[in-house]
Amino acid sequence: MKIEIKYSGSILNLPASVTDFVKDASESDLKVILGIFGYLGSLSSFEKCIPLLADNLGLTIEEIENSLGFWHNAGVISVEGLSTDISKSVEIESAEKNSVPTYTGKQIASFIENNKDIETLFISCQGVLGKSFTTHDYNAVLFLKSYYKLSDEYILLLLAHCVECDKAGWAYIRKTARLLYDEGIDTYEKLENHFSARKNKRSLEYKIRKLFEIGERELSHKERELFERLEGFKVKFDIIKLAYDVTVDNTKSASLTYMVKVIDNWLASGVKTVEDAQKQIESRKAGKLQLSSFDADDFFAHAVQRSKEKMAKNKK
Repeated sequence: MKIEIKYSGSILNLPASVTDFVKDASESDLKVILGIFGYLGSLSSFEKCIPLLADNLGLTIEEIENSLGFWHNAGVISVEGLSTDISKSVEIESAEKNSVPTYTGKQIASFIENNKDIETLFISCQGVLGKSFTTHDYNAVLFLKSYYKLSDEYILLLLAHCVECDKAGWAYIRKTARLLYDEGIDTYEKLENHFSARKNKRSLEYKIRKLFEIGERELSHKERELFERLEGFKVKFDIIKLAYDVTVDNTKSASLTYMVKVIDNWLASGVKTVEDAQKQIESRKAGKLQLSSFDADDFFAHAVQRSKEKMAKNKK
């Protein structure tokens, strides 16, 4: 096989040290490092580079800043004025890297030979990640076990989650493990419940987006607040769908704000099921009919009375 590099126009120069961290870099990290060297030379300030990178790479400002922290920590670039949160993250990642075991291949082979559980874990991890392990990979797994004291089941579920997110690099895996651990999610049961709750949240958001034809666009600040309120209601989607129908019937439009208010009122009055909501809707309709009938009768009675009084006056 022969590989020929075809240069056309300008050439992109990268520090050779980038290749030392490719295996740990996430997709966002790789996009950012290429983007930096592709756009930075034509800009007057680094601050202007961040929104430009976000637009051109399809990333958020937060993702850009996190990746800047990754490459800063790797020593590939130097970033002045990192935010407190990013700086803290870099310091933690640096401490983690210094704690990563550096067992040799021979030592790892000895572990596998003398510990069948470790051998089983390594084989399972390779299956989840879909690759044969290098010494670096073995050390990364041992780090999760020794640094965070995670169970084998926890590690496998964590890896499966990262693969599902298409972010199976060790840098992202370690970062995710750290964030989960800091939140107190340190057992397999807690992790399983956490991922299940996240999955349900994503499912609910998808259904609501489809209901209001929002599509995949970014939610506005107000919409995000309303989505969070809907999630906080903890009601089944069939109640949300019924509230949507009521909203459209009453307002002739798909108003997210109005729908949230409808559900809020239902819950305040004790509604727990679709049947409860239907009864309240029917009761409200009946109440309006009674009110309408009473108003008409009352108006007619007053009109008759005024007519009689007028006739009496005319006779006089």
